[in-house]
Amino acid sequence: MFRLLALLPILLLALAAHAAERVRIGAENDWYPYSGVVGGQPAGLAVDLVRAAYAAVGVEVELVSLPYARCMKLTRESLLAGCFDTLRNPLLEKQYRWHKQALFKGRIDIYARIDRHKGRITLADLRGKRIAVTNGYDYGEAFDANKQMQRDIGDSDLFALRKLVAGRVDYALVYDRIATHIARNEPQLGAGYKSVGTLIEPEIYLSFAPAYPEVEKLIGLFDQGLEKLHASGEYARIEARRR
Repeated sequence: MFRLLALLPILLLALAAHAAERVRIGAENDWYPYSGVVGGQPAGLAVDLVRAAYAAVGVEVELVSLPYARCMKLTRESLLAGCFDTLRNPLLEKQYRWHKQALFKGRIDIYARIDRHKGRITLADLRGKRIAVTNGYDYGEAFDANKQMQRDIGDSDLFALRKLVAGRVDYALVYDRIATHIARNEPQLGAGYKSVGTLIEPEIYLSFAPAYPEVEKLIGLFDQGLEKLHASGEYARIEARRR
């Protein structure tokens, strides 16, 4: 009995350490192949990278799949440790905490109906047009701060492209790999749209909660994990598997 009592503090410390090595993070549920739900489980490039980065430093990750806007809200309220996938902007900079190296780099293209547009366009050509965008998403400061843009806000990139092909909007802003994935899964829809320009090529991050317990430690561990993935070549291998 005395021996068990003597070991109790050590066991409690071990349990506390184990608890500190588990983190609960929100994963966007409708942005595959970056982050979505497949077979009832989180899946995609960002999911693989976040898990692998934390695994490299001995941290277990519990991923919670949910819509991006809600994911960011719960993270801002520090009910989740973090949320991905986030394009940083001046407003978000003040509301969340950030790791050093980007999770990955993406590309937002401008999509038009295949039978209604010729040539390439830029941000300036979007003024006065009806533009489908997704609720809670960021499209870069030049677009987001421009009040001349007529935004048609929907729940997902899929809905944005459906509205485009149906002729309800003039353009849709969608990441190129998302649009490609949608076209593969819905060939009839995919045959109705095409990229006519690139809006921006942003770096994407895991946004961390401002007041989550030990958030600075979690950010530091994530940075270390990402560095290990790059140094070992595992980052490149994960990216290649998700092409």
